[in-house]
Amino acid sequence: MALTYTQLVALVRTWCNRDEEVVSDAIIQDALKYAADKAYRTLRVPPLENVAIYENSLLTAATTSATNTQGSITELQLPYDLVEFIQIRELDSSGITTRVFNEKLDIRTFNDTLSEKYSNLNYWSRQQNVVFLTPGFGNGGTGRQANTIELYYYRRLPALNATYAVTVLNYNAGFLTTTGGTTYLYFTTTGGTANTTAYATQSAAIAAATGNITAKINVAVTNSANITNDTRSGTVVVGQELSGTGVVANTTTGAPPKVTDASNQNSIVVDTAQTIADNTDITFSNTTATKYVGTSTPNWLRDENERILLFGALAEVFAYAQDDQQAAKYNQAFLSEIAEANDEDAKRNASGGNLQVNFNGRGLI
Repeated sequence: MALTYTQLVALVRTWCNRDEEVVSDAIIQDALKYAADKAYRTLRVPPLENVAIYENSLLTAATTSATNTQGSITELQLPYDLVEFIQIRELDSSGITTRVFNEKLDIRTFNDTLSEKYSNLNYWSRQQNVVFLTPGFGNGGTGRQANTIELYYYRRLPALNATYAVTVLNYNAGFLTTTGGTTYLYFTTTGGTANTTAYATQSAAIAAATGNITAKINVAVTNSANITNDTRSGTVVVGQELSGTGVVANTTTGAPPKVTDASNQNSIVVDTAQTIADNTDITFSNTTATKYVGTSTPNWLRDENERILLFGALAEVFAYAQDDQQAAKYNQAFLSEIAEANDEDAKRNASGGNLQVNFNGRGLI
């Protein structure tokens, strides 16, 4: 039976046999986090596989024409939960693969157009949190119109005490990431940025949204970003949007003015100077609901492999307690559980037929 996060913390305490005065819940929670982080570095199993989907509009904006011989390049922001690449491929609108970026170059070779290895094939490279693809989006030469790029990868799961399997950082970066399904999840947003709690239904997200905050101008605002107000119906926070008679949009973005400083509730600062008459009714928009494609499945590592987390956390707890013998014992148990999980998946992959190794002329596929 799957354990809740609270039950997992209690299980670690039972096994370590230490009172809270010696090992606090905070230490156990940290130990579980460290154990999960270590597990993601070495676990290579299907539940940790994920795909980031970059759609047409995002790709068009991310593709630039180069002035050298290497043709156009597409630059893509990597998912925040990426641990290791599996595959990068381009698809048309029917879901048919138009090309696979099947050879990685180091960044120096990628940028060296005189390199003998550079022949305008389907190369990719990485620098910091950006992956570079060439030829650029839509230039695969297959005759089909490209529609999306899919990046398959091994990932870190969200926090062990989270109840959803989509990282809010990926959401804020504009990625559609799916894991074993396309269940709609809903987040509340403040100032266009998603908050960390996910909801299974839109109605639940709307119920969690706190609605708009109304106020009145109590001293006329004249070409100022400081909105002097009173009679507020709630607390204004950074990121909320200002609306009301006389309110003008941001001259750069065209969007409604956003709150940039709410430390003084009587004098809210927005990002665009305003001229608003005294006693005007104004509104600060609060969190609203939006949806994101993901999966609402629980945390696989927590729910189906608690022994990995248990032994890993115990190794950390005993290291904290300076019990080196017990720390070494449970660290070995932790590593053994990971090895068994990887071996089990390897056997599953090898069953049912013969393995075939192919060559693409430049190396193994």
